[in-house]
Amino acid sequence: MWSRHAVLQRFDDRTTLLHPELGRIEVDCQALFTEDQSQTRLVLTATPGSDDDAKLRLLDVIGVGRFAEQG
Repeated sequence: MWSRHAVLQRFDDRTTLLHPELGRIEVDCQALFTEDQSQTRLVLTATPGSDDDAKLRLLDVIGVGRFAEQG
């Protein structure tokens, strides 16, 4: 369906993600729906070159790993 561009509706919004180690990350959110709305694809992007963009890139490196508390 994606290759045929069978997308009925597109939704744009700006939202804030709260990450436990990186804090607030401001992103643009686009929701793409298939024609029958059985599937949704969310695309989260940050302004290129911004601190939020750097945080998203850092998430790609650290993944879902946990950091040990220092005390």
